[in-house]
Amino acid sequence: MSLIAAEGRTGSASSAAPDILDPVVPVYDANDDTQAQKQRLLKQAQAWRIRSRRIRFLRLAFPGLIIATLVAIAGWVIVQSILNSFNVYQSSHADIRMTNPRFFGQTNSGERYIISGLEAIRRGNNAPVISVNAPNMELKSDNGKPTLLKGLRGVYNEPDKTFTVEGDVVLNGGPNDFSFRTQEAIIDLNTSTVRGNKPIEGFGPTGHIKGESYIISDNGRHIAIKGKGSTQVRVTINNN
Repeated sequence: MSLIAAEGRTGSASSAAPDILDPVVPVYDANDDTQAQKQRLLKQAQAWRIRSRRIRFLRLAFPGLIIATLVAIAGWVIVQSILNSFNVYQSSHADIRMTNPRFFGQTNSGERYIISGLEAIRRGNNAPVISVNAPNMELKSDNGKPTLLKGLRGVYNEPDKTFTVEGDVVLNGGPNDFSFRTQEAIIDLNTSTVRGNKPIEGFGPTGHIKGESYIISDNGRHIAIKGKGSTQVRVTINNN
């Protein structure tokens, strides 16, 4: 009897002990994974929208910048034109500049001349010499066709009444209806003489003429062109 009771107590004790060998299984929540995926998609969509806004801004900004640059350039040109419309302006304490200058005078024989250009610069208030850019000169008398002259640059000496033109010089007109090209023309406004020591070529009453130096006097009535070499060809045309 006592043995049976002991066994009964032993069985009762074993049934009350906890089972410590059962494994712990984690719980998987599908809702958490879905939320994380949604957050990633939202971040990607937001980044794409920011990038799209930047691209749209640059597409609008670049043409606007180009237009603003063109407007600024056009405005500066207009401002410069307005400033240059004032015929005389002081560029420095030493120089005086003139736009669209015109100088009038008369030779000893009464022929009238007009010197003009795009711009004239007097180096100092009392300087006798005036530089002229893109000069033009017209020398005319009452009973003859005027002599016309133009070039790239010129120097007008008022006291000496001389005008020197250099660079792509073109002379035409006069009673002989000549047309010459050279690189230098020195005009004596006292005697109505044009001369140069540079090669000259063109057409006159006798046809094609070419030489190494020349003298045109009496408002184109007398033309002398000197050749080169030992022959020293000289052509003189008189039209009295």
